[in-house]
Amino acid sequence: MIFTPVKKLSPKQLNLAMKLNILTGCLATVWGIVCSPQPLFNVFVVTHLGASSSTLGLLVALLQLSGIFQLASIFIYGYARRRKPFFIAAHLIHRLLTLAIAAAAFIAAASGNTGWGIRAIMIAVPLSWIFMNASAAGWWSWVADLFPENIRGAFFLRRSAIINIINVIWFFLASMVLDLFKGPYTFWIYVGIFSIGAFSGIVDIIINLFIPEPEPAENEIFNPLDALEPLKNKNFIQFSIAVGLAIFSINLISPFQSPFIVDPNGVAAPNTWLGIMFVISQLTWVVTAPFWGTIMDKWGRKPVVVLGCFFVISWTGYFFLNHRTYVYLLPLISIAGGLLAPAFWEGVNQMMLSLAPSKNRIAYVAWYMTLVGLVSSGGSLLGGTLLDAFAAFELSFINLSFSGFHIVLLGSMLMVIFSAWIISRVREGRERDMGFVIGRVANPGILKTYACMDDLDTACDPDRTEQALRSIEAETGDLALDEIIARLDDPYLEIREEAARALGRIRSAYAVEPLLHRLGDSQTHFQIAVARALGKIRDRRAVGPLIECLTNTTSEALQEACIQALGDIGGDEAAVAVAEFYRKAPSDRLRATAADAASRLGLFEASSELLPRLISGTSSSIRRQYAIALGNLFGPPGDFYPFVSGSESAHADRISRLFHQLEWKIRSTNFKFHKTPITKLSKTKIQNRIDTIREVREHLDAGQDYEALRKITSFAQDILAEILGEAVESRQFQELAFRIDIHFGSFVWFLEEVQTYLAETVKHSGNQIETLRLLTLLIVFFLESNWN
Repeated sequence: MIFTPVKKLSPKQLNLAMKLNILTGCLATVWGIVCSPQPLFNVFVVTHLGASSSTLGLLVALLQLSGIFQLASIFIYGYARRRKPFFIAAHLIHRLLTLAIAAAAFIAAASGNTGWGIRAIMIAVPLSWIFMNASAAGWWSWVADLFPENIRGAFFLRRSAIINIINVIWFFLASMVLDLFKGPYTFWIYVGIFSIGAFSGIVDIIINLFIPEPEPAENEIFNPLDALEPLKNKNFIQFSIAVGLAIFSINLISPFQSPFIVDPNGVAAPNTWLGIMFVISQLTWVVTAPFWGTIMDKWGRKPVVVLGCFFVISWTGYFFLNHRTYVYLLPLISIAGGLLAPAFWEGVNQMMLSLAPSKNRIAYVAWYMTLVGLVSSGGSLLGGTLLDAFAAFELSFINLSFSGFHIVLLGSMLMVIFSAWIISRVREGRERDMGFVIGRVANPGILKTYACMDDLDTACDPDRTEQALRSIEAETGDLALDEIIARLDDPYLEIREEAARALGRIRSAYAVEPLLHRLGDSQTHFQIAVARALGKIRDRRAVGPLIECLTNTTSEALQEACIQALGDIGGDEAAVAVAEFYRKAPSDRLRATAADAASRLGLFEASSELLPRLISGTSSSIRRQYAIALGNLFGPPGDFYPFVSGSESAHADRISRLFHQLEWKIRSTNFKFHKTPITKLSKTKIQNRIDTIREVREHLDAGQDYEALRKITSFAQDILAEILGEAVESRQFQELAFRIDIHFGSFVWFLEEVQTYLAETVKHSGNQIETLRLLTLLIVFFLESNWN
């Protein structure tokens, strides 16, 4: 029978399954940390039982090779009605057989016979792993059906964090006790440690009886040929082999790192330091694992797995490790490894489940574990053989000493990084680009976003939710995209508005459809926030709905938001709508908004009235808005805004920088449209230009706005004369300027209009003082923007 997609559990059943799964995981780690090839087990076998590195390598290789029995699970579960009974039965045998490890310690403690213990372990442990591998695929298929994919990564990495707290406590206590009771008591301590581990492993399996197993939605007759289906999936096979190669590479040196650290002829660190390292790395794991789980669920498993492969970079510290430096370096190695290691070790299993289709998943899981086991099996064996072969190798450089261990270590690191490259070539189907993920993860702001996610998802206090939305930053907000989109339907209008604003800051294309769906919301204020957010995202899909909203509403505030959004998005359809609205705008405020949008779209025809309307503006805000629209014609859209906004001191500081930048450019570069190279201009001419700009600035500072505008206008005319030559005296010079560049043509038109205004105006009359200042700044802004 093939297990097809299952009926979902109720929330109560799902909650129970999660709690029990975490409990079994905690008990399993008490077993695994001492009854499998981990640091304490490796030290026991090599240092205390006296096995060689090759023997330990052979044992690990046998355990990896036992993965071939995963293939048996395809047929066992294929013909079974349920997965749980066989999994529990086989895993109970698996855990019972590991009592042989405790028996080996007992015989050594009672009689001093260590040879019997090595033989018992070499037989019982690989045999126990055969039962484990023959049933493990059922557990993975079972939990994949239990926990939905959209929460699976976060749950398993959170589970991993809790499990590793138990890891820390148990490993540290075990290693500390081993250091406290050395000598004749050592083997008896190992008897107790291994007995506790085996007992915990047995209880772990028994508790699985109480975890619900969902019934399949439908049953299909098992076809033995389905067992070969995964082999036809090249993408899945490539991933499985790449993971196997990565683990092969890691196992070249990983099993031998602990013995190297405590070896009296090597680093000579106490056993307690293995515990300290474990505590540090696992606590780091506890902190980072939930974060990586969230990244997996949001942006895909593959980028996380590839990043996780680089945990081996932490092993660089081993090249500088000796009996004098281990106190400093071992903690650093542990922290660096703990940051990235969960991304790899937890990520590969989650990626495997993502690549395995729900139908016939057991076959995929079985082949994955088989291929990983077969490919990785030789790593520890080769590593142990190489270490024995290079046992006599020694090299000293400055105050550093290198041995065969370091040769194997370097080879291991390079091979893991190569494996990461192969994994990066696998197609997961839903992952984000590697550059995108690396850029986001490397941004410290992502921690702030991650911290806000819990409030966005579960907070009952509206104020906390609103504050969390305001804290979302553009560069890292993608991480909380789903939680923010969910808040678009919040009962509180303020929260819906903040959610729309946050999506506008993030500018993700994934937010366009949810925002368009809410653009027709009856709450006008919410529609305004949605329209502005769509404008910031600048996706052309929003143009049609924004035009429809603009046409159907009578709210000036909403019309203003739609026009601004259309100006931000651009395109022919948006340009036509903006130009039409500009001609029919019912108020000065909306006409100014439409003019700003038109200028950003480069619509000179719709912007030809900007200067007259600036001059005749009845309020400071209207005049400044028209000035901003003109600035959009003269330089990068939006860049003139800082010179007419903010506090008086900030405003003055920005203007000062504008003048300084123009002076610097005049001294070292050419005007954009000027054909004469700067090198051919005389120093006197350049200095005269700089002196003129300084005079303009002095007039502005002294409140002599009329003189400032007259001076800068004359300066600009001289520049135009140099560029256009005799054409300046003809009536066609504006047309010529527009042919050169639309921004240049707009400025020539503007300058002619300003000359007319200067001839007709009085130096100090009413609103003209601010108008004169704005016109002066616009000319300086154009010159600075185009002097390059």
